[in-house]
Amino acid sequence: MSNQSGIKASPALLDAFRAFTIDDDARTLLVKIENESLEPGEVIKAKSSYFDDVALLAPHVSEKEPLYILYRTDSTATGTTAGLTFISYIPDAAPVRHKMLYASTRNTLVRELGGDKITASFFMTDKDEITREGFQKFAEHEKLSQPLTEEERALRSVREVEAKEGFAGTATRKSHVSSGLTFPIGPEVESALAGMNSEDYNVIVLEIDVQKESIELAKKAQIEEPTHLHSMISTDRPRYTFFLFKHAFGQKNHESLVFIYTCPPGSKIKERMLYASCRAAIVAEAEAIAGLKVQKRIEAGDGSEISRDSLLADLHPQQQETKRAFAKPKAPGRRR
Repeated sequence: MSNQSGIKASPALLDAFRAFTIDDDARTLLVKIENESLEPGEVIKAKSSYFDDVALLAPHVSEKEPLYILYRTDSTATGTTAGLTFISYIPDAAPVRHKMLYASTRNTLVRELGGDKITASFFMTDKDEITREGFQKFAEHEKLSQPLTEEERALRSVREVEAKEGFAGTATRKSHVSSGLTFPIGPEVESALAGMNSEDYNVIVLEIDVQKESIELAKKAQIEEPTHLHSMISTDRPRYTFFLFKHAFGQKNHESLVFIYTCPPGSKIKERMLYASCRAAIVAEAEAIAGLKVQKRIEAGDGSEISRDSLLADLHPQQQETKRAFAKPKAPGRRR
């Protein structure tokens, strides 16, 4: 993928970078995302050694705003050839949307500036890491670890965001205002969610329109078996699915609303980050807007992983265990 987030380096940044690479007195070039474009920040002149000059970054680093830092290095400091250290600083306290944009754009920035000029790459999430001690720690790690490709580094960033923005169990209901990134929900989605308890359909599949940054209705249908979800859910792009699972268990009839977040391994990095960041908010919105109550939240690679048995195991785990533990042994076969 040459451009995961749609954000590109501006002509001003390319010019600033060319000037930076030939200015031996320049230590650092800062890069920010502004108005959906990669733009140059300040150029900081070198005053001392590689590690001592890290202190010059302090006034420019915020606890809540991500930042890219191009830092001139040398072979003694990092154990690599002289060149540039690329720091992707995405603080934990930053807004989710900002984290998503910076994590999914870093690969593009490196490619457009020229990956051959970058000899070390650090991913930092805390302002306290941007210190002499922090740089020394990362430099030592860079010497010892196997180098990752830029694609691998971008994917690692995505996984970190997915883990941090993952939703909790269904016992705790989260406010749709505070649970992750929230996009507008289209009127078709609201209408479909409101009619979830009707007899017309028991499955709603939602998708994110990346261009419009909104949640849209992809499909709705009535299915007989959970295995039929496979034909409704995309196998190459993430999706959100609400499934009203009507079933009998323990001599009782149940109607359990299940929320399924599917994320195929080959899906695009930006889409993975968007869907991972929005999934908790989608459930909260469904509960707030349509008065639905989700009994179980499930994550899967695609719809083929969902079956009646897997849903029963998720919805009735203790009963399943008890049933297996106290099952009556089979009688021995009759002998002739």
